[in-house]
Amino acid sequence: MRIGIEMAIQFARIEFLRRSEGGDSCRKAAYNARTIVENEKTGIKYNFSRKKDNVYHTVLIPDYVNQDFKNIQTLMNEVERTETRENSKLLKDIVIALPDEKELNLEHRIELTHQIVDEMEWVQKGIGVQIDIHKPQTGDKNWHVHILLTMRRFREDGTGLGDIAVDLNPKIITVNGKKVVIKDPEMIHERVKEIINAYFAKLGLPYRVDEISEVPGKHIGNIKYIEIRNLINEVLNENELRKEAHLKIINDADVITDSITHYKSIFTKQDVEKAVKDIPDLTAREQLVQQVLSSNRILELYHDDGESSKYFTTIEVRNEETRIIRIANKINNQVYYNDIYNLKSDIEGLANVSEEQKQALRHILLSTSGVRVLRGRAGIGKSYVLAKTYELATNRRQKVIGLAPTHKAVSELKSKGYT
Repeated sequence: MRIGIEMAIQFARIEFLRRSEGGDSCRKAAYNARTIVENEKTGIKYNFSRKKDNVYHTVLIPDYVNQDFKNIQTLMNEVERTETRENSKLLKDIVIALPDEKELNLEHRIELTHQIVDEMEWVQKGIGVQIDIHKPQTGDKNWHVHILLTMRRFREDGTGLGDIAVDLNPKIITVNGKKVVIKDPEMIHERVKEIINAYFAKLGLPYRVDEISEVPGKHIGNIKYIEIRNLINEVLNENELRKEAHLKIINDADVITDSITHYKSIFTKQDVEKAVKDIPDLTAREQLVQQVLSSNRILELYHDDGESSKYFTTIEVRNEETRIIRIANKINNQVYYNDIYNLKSDIEGLANVSEEQKQALRHILLSTSGVRVLRGRAGIGKSYVLAKTYELATNRRQKVIGLAPTHKAVSELKSKGYT
């Protein structure tokens, strides 16, 4: 009997849902909940309601948060809205197998799941948590719970997600003078083991979970092998469904264009080819690339001499950038003299800032024009200068607005707190 618990907890899987790997919060949430969720940004509606093995679903959020976020349609679109970077981690994705002992019913497993979530204190720390318990298929015993965690805390006003909860990343402790990383699986395994053992004791059941690393060979039988294999197969099936959904999405030329221009204001034919590389049929790939580049939304860019630059943009991006430039020109004609002398003193007093960076800070903070432009090669510290600009200006009660007429730069600035 006890082997079921040991083997199940051994299987616990913890990983990040990443946008760079094709992850979509709405798709993942819909899959776990066996329901329908629409990604409002892409217009794609994910439907997994045909699967009937979900026996418990809930969303937990802090009390101060707008209760609309208990609906995964609202919560996961907020995740998609706030996680703007191409390489964003969208969610922490956890699967934990639950005990299959015959003395336990669904209510016991729900109670155990909530004890695990409470023990980890995710909700108390401002995180949104989606919980879905899946029952075994006929003849199997692989009860398990899917847990999705937002990577960001809810803002104090409860209106949406705010800063990334970096303090909830893997812990670092010192053992015999050496720093050791305690990974999430290790922390969760240990706590789950303690919670289930205490729960068995409370119910007066004789079962106990052994140390995670101890799996005696005599406990591994054909039945348990099948259970673990079935749970692994579900994970593989989930990946296949994700791949299938991804292929359907990238067969739409407009979706491809929107996904590229979300991060790049200009792009090349190679960018389009990269976006459709997962389509197995070569002819279909080539046709789709041509559909994208021949769309009436696309503008080809040329050099002053009339030669093609081999870069493209869209009418929407061009209109947006024109509007931004028009607003910037209007602001630039306004003159500002606020707190120049105090800011000059603040800049001179900075430590760990190079003279070149101080010169950039003077240009941004002491210029009397409405718009100040910071230019430089990648990797020379522009983001650091912008962070210092924000710090110095806000300390003097000034507002800083960062404008960048490319989608990728806008996303980068927003992710660092600029408005």
